[in-house]
Amino acid sequence: MTQPPSAAPQPRPVRLAGVAIHVVDDKPTFWARAEAGDWEPETLDALAAATGPGVVMLDIGAWVGPTALFAAARGARVLAVEADPAALRELNANIAANPTLAPRISVLARAAAPEPGQIRMGPARKPGDSMSSIIHGGRDGAWDVEAATPAALMMAVAALGDGPLTVKIDIEGGEYALLPPLVAALPDRATTLLCAFHPRILAAAGVDTDTIAALTAGCLQALQGWFVQVLGEEGPCEALSTVLTARNTTIACSRADRRR
Repeated sequence: MTQPPSAAPQPRPVRLAGVAIHVVDDKPTFWARAEAGDWEPETLDALAAATGPGVVMLDIGAWVGPTALFAAARGARVLAVEADPAALRELNANIAANPTLAPRISVLARAAAPEPGQIRMGPARKPGDSMSSIIHGGRDGAWDVEAATPAALMMAVAALGDGPLTVKIDIEGGEYALLPPLVAALPDRATTLLCAFHPRILAAAGVDTDTIAALTAGCLQALQGWFVQVLGEEGPCEALSTVLTARNTTIACSRADRRR
């Protein structure tokens, strides 16, 4: 006997730092943490200060959409860049579950990288787990995805509007290679950049401490002339840390620890 088709999952409401969105993915534990304020409160605080009507946000490593949806709910136009096919499916479903926000979010199924071509990526544990990375490209379950260079990303965000540009980078170790050329490509209207550093991912892959320190210093050197604030009690060489940078302004935000 033919079984009836499964009912589509129903959107469920979630509040992120006071902002209401809906989701349909299979990550209730994550969203419960986010609602409780236990997921990246400093990132949401910074984005609350740096997004709003007229702002364009480039969300590199959008995962299933928490920051993209948050920024769109605050009125920003968002380019959500995601390279993990499993996360991408849930990202698109979560965007569709918010019909009033969906017109403000564009999705780019690419891997942000310094050079064009194919990028090999892999999951930390399983596809869609939020920690897919070029660092894991040699693992089982890896896939190839087309790269989006900084120049290509700037062309894509230019199509969304000419207002102030906020950039968020969270790509699980890929930030060390991407950040310097990305900063060099940013237009003058780019006012805020949030970058999550993942030294422990590099260390687990066999990168020594001195090399990690040199890579971090190169990233921070690329931001010379910007206001720089480390969000968290440990610096970007010691632990998972988010670095907030702003051009010509200081953005007030919390210094809550960032844990997973």
